[in-house]
Amino acid sequence: MVDIILKTLEPADNFDLLTLDEAKLLLNITDDDEDASIQMLITTYSDVVATLCNRVFAKETMRETIRCLQPNRYFVSHYPIADEADVASVECPRGTVLDPSTYEIELKSGKIELFSSRSEPIVVTYTGGYDLPEEAPPALKQATLIFIRDERIAAMRAQTAGIRALTHKESRVVFFDPNAIALKAAGLKTGEWQSTAANNLLMHYVRILC
Repeated sequence: MVDIILKTLEPADNFDLLTLDEAKLLLNITDDDEDASIQMLITTYSDVVATLCNRVFAKETMRETIRCLQPNRYFVSHYPIADEADVASVECPRGTVLDPSTYEIELKSGKIELFSSRSEPIVVTYTGGYDLPEEAPPALKQATLIFIRDERIAAMRAQTAGIRALTHKESRVVFFDPNAIALKAAGLKTGEWQSTAANNLLMHYVRILC
């Protein structure tokens, strides 16, 4: 198993995967009454998405020390890497900077592959990740929004929990959930389809630790 020590040299100041304006547009909200709660949900569920994917999506400058590397390739924790120039150095062993001709960088996945065996440890200093929230992939924005929408729906249902009808004098209002029949037919409980949809999107962004 690879032994990794991560050190953040320049931390990000924003980890939200979508903006308040984006969330309000997609939720079809036009007033400002709920801005504070929506912003809190954005921050909360952006962190939930990052936790589920086992990674930090925000662009940060990192120093990563790797030992027990087999084979001679390593996937950095923050990716994608925008440009090869964003890899400041690859040292192997520590203090010996490798010539860029001795390794190759796959920018999208953050893979660094050494062309030959090297003495450990290997130290990679680089900048990687997304400049959030602008550069967040649409799929991550959508997954975050699914969780936010589900949370809002659950909160609204809680306010009328157990209420099936209201009667006043000769007037009667019956509550009916239009999604209930579809959910029952699909064998899902309320909220499960949202979680399934979000997780199906997120599986493509999970960082697998070796």
